[in-house]
Amino acid sequence: MRSRSDPRGLGELMELLREVVRVHRPELQQLLKTIGVSPLSFAAREALREALADELSARGLRGDDDPNEYGLRIEDAIDRMRYL
Repeated sequence: MRSRSDPRGLGELMELLREVVRVHRPELQQLLKTIGVSPLSFAAREALREALADELSARGLRGDDDPNEYGLRIEDAIDRMRYL
C-alpha cells in the first residue's frame, strides 16, 4: 500500500525486492543499490522480474494457481519493473 510519505510505494517495493533477491538471486543485491539513482537496463529489469516470478511460484499462489494476497503484491511489483 502506498502512503502519503511514499506516494509511489517505492519503499514497499524495495522491501519486497530486497527479500526476493536475498532468497532467489543474491548476486543481484548490488543492483538494488542503483534503483532510484539511475534507470535500470532492460537486462537488469528482466533479472529482477525473473526473481519475482520465482517468488510468485514459490509463495504467491493458492492451490488453484490464482495469486494470493502476497502474489498480488508480487504481480504489482513485476508490472512496476518497467518504470525503474
